[in-house]
Amino acid sequence: MGSTDHRIAHGPIFQLCWVVGDMAGAQREFTERYGVTEWLTIPDVHFGPESTELRGAPAEYTITVALGYAGGQQLELIEPRSGTSLYSEHLDRVGPGLHHVAWVPEDFDAALVQARSRGCEILARGSFEGIGMEFAYLDGGAFGSHVELMRLSADMRAMFDHLIPEGYSNPWA
Repeated sequence: MGSTDHRIAHGPIFQLCWVVGDMAGAQREFTERYGVTEWLTIPDVHFGPESTELRGAPAEYTITVALGYAGGQQLELIEPRSGTSLYSEHLDRVGPGLHHVAWVPEDFDAALVQARSRGCEILARGSFEGIGMEFAYLDGGAFGSHVELMRLSADMRAMFDHLIPEGYSNPWA
């Protein structure tokens, strides 16, 4: 769209994420109910204050992450393990449930500028050092859950592409 396009992000949703209190139970349920046939589980992912913020202040926490696909749609499960994060707050406030939808905007920095100009609060942000991924969580406003914007390196995109089940195409290519 032209210069009047003020969207923060557009295109296909990259990911849907649920915060869970029991990773093994959630994986079983998503496998049985929604056909997720394979999970990439990464236990005890640590985020430190040198690369992570929560509401503008340094943050430190640990989570377990699982990635799987229902058809061509990436699903993520996050289990908070220690520290205070948007994930632990969600679990404490409302229990397990949908936490965020994620987009990978063409221009991550411009999307963050647009979000701020539209009055969207950036609640948390950070990066995975060494693997080429940055993230920022926007307040979902009246919708309750959050919106995540992601910047992915070519290596991260290739890793995610490799997880897509056979017979499905990459909707983000």
